[in-house]
Amino acid sequence: MVLGSLGMLSPLPFVHAALRLRRAFLLVYVLLYAVAVTGLLFLLDLSGTGEADEEVLAVSWFFGTILLIAVACVHLAVLRKKILYPPRGAWVETGMHCGLFSIDIAGFGQVGRSSEIFVQVRRMLFGLLAGAFEASGIDWDACLKRDTGDGMIVVVPPHFPKFRLLLPLLSQLAAELARYNVVAEPALRIRVRVAIHAGEVTLDEYGVTGRPKVLLARLLDSRVLRDALVDAPEDSPVVVLVSDRFHEDVQDQGGPGLDTMSYRQVLVNEKETEVLAWLHVPTPVIRRLR
Repeated sequence: MVLGSLGMLSPLPFVHAALRLRRAFLLVYVLLYAVAVTGLLFLLDLSGTGEADEEVLAVSWFFGTILLIAVACVHLAVLRKKILYPPRGAWVETGMHCGLFSIDIAGFGQVGRSSEIFVQVRRMLFGLLAGAFEASGIDWDACLKRDTGDGMIVVVPPHFPKFRLLLPLLSQLAAELARYNVVAEPALRIRVRVAIHAGEVTLDEYGVTGRPKVLLARLLDSRVLRDALVDAPEDSPVVVLVSDRFHEDVQDQGGPGLDTMSYRQVLVNEKETEVLAWLHVPTPVIRRLR
């Protein structure tokens, strides 16, 4: 019976491994199975010799069986939860028409910034960015994210409306960065350039590629956007460049409180790319807070 029970339980560790759950937990379960089964086999051997008290054996066998069943039930419950309710992850595949959001920290590698400052600045920005996405109704964990060293590219699954990449995401991000910059030391202050586009993405083992990604990069690195940040008031931490296609789609789609009139059309001419885009500098939040 013990060997039969062990045979029925033997697939569980393999299922655990197939689901790529934590190996440490797998080892714990296997160890508990081994302890319970070894104990039952030992009791079975004692009962055959007749050297142990039958009542003690019965009680020990009962609790040993309960332990084996309990471990199996807990393990089954964990596996069932992981199968029916898998952990949230990026839901983006090649060929999907996704929103593309790219952000870059201005002057990130300036002289005088130590590695510790790099870490602090990145941690602060990415934390505020995640909060802004969530505040705009976009599940941060569902997005595909790629670190660019001094910024990040975020691929937003197609089931999120495009206008949410503008409202209230940008105002939320600008507000939080403005508040942070007021109290931060000069070396830790953050100003960013943002580019937004949309299109059918292509994924490979290195991340995101394809024409939409190339255009996104051209917008982010454009002289138009860099000059806009230089010309913007010091307390304006964000400047945004939106592709013409994205701007048109959002205008058609609409959105509560969305004001596309605050975006100014500009010409972007970078490398082989010459396109129209829309420039936006969010209203300095600090002025409204005073």
